[in-house]
Amino acid sequence: MAHHHTHTSLGGQLEKNLFITMLLNFLITVVEIVGGIVSGSLSLLSDAIHNFSDGIAIIVSYIAIRLSKKPRTLKYTFGLKRAELLAAIINASTLIIISFFLIKEAIERFSNPTPITGNLMLIVAAVGLVANIVGTVLLKRGADQNINIRAAYVHLLSDAISSISVIIGAVFIMMFNITWIDPALTIFISLYILKETYEIAKESVDVIMMSTPPDIDINEVQRARVFRA
Repeated sequence: MAHHHTHTSLGGQLEKNLFITMLLNFLITVVEIVGGIVSGSLSLLSDAIHNFSDGIAIIVSYIAIRLSKKPRTLKYTFGLKRAELLAAIINASTLIIISFFLIKEAIERFSNPTPITGNLMLIVAAVGLVANIVGTVLLKRGADQNINIRAAYVHLLSDAISSISVIIGAVFIMMFNITWIDPALTIFISLYILKETYEIAKESVDVIMMSTPPDIDINEVQRARVFRA
């Protein structure tokens, strides 16, 4: 997979989009924490924590983009572009830790189920879904050209998917009173996040360690050099 950095022409608009998305995520976080506590929904609380981590991830992404634009110095002769990769690793690592914590909480919820207000859960999850869709649209263009923005984009995309799952769960709770679906959704969401963030963390580490790109066959390169010699 090719690794790209943000083009200068995208910088200003991308930074503006990051700022708007950050505000949306912190707003969703507050709404979902309150909604999760009042409704008794663990999946809403997990989505709130996920959204909060998204907001932090976007702040880190914003700082990384600013640093990557700084000119080379005698100390940093290649500039600070690899700050983007470090930020992507931080973002992914944070989500991995949070996901394991949520899985643990969900397993405990199976043993100790609590009553859940499905209609409030549905409304709050719908608000979160709309905000996350707006965020993914804002970051989609930059995600194609910058691994760090792609990390933030995956955060938002996974949160949009988790919001859909929570909405479906709320409907089942309202119609059939199936409360176990709440911790089940939490585990499902967390496993999905683990899969996506692992790929981002692995790719970022590979670039920092200057590993061979997956689309290049070293044996073919060596054979070509021998042939030319």
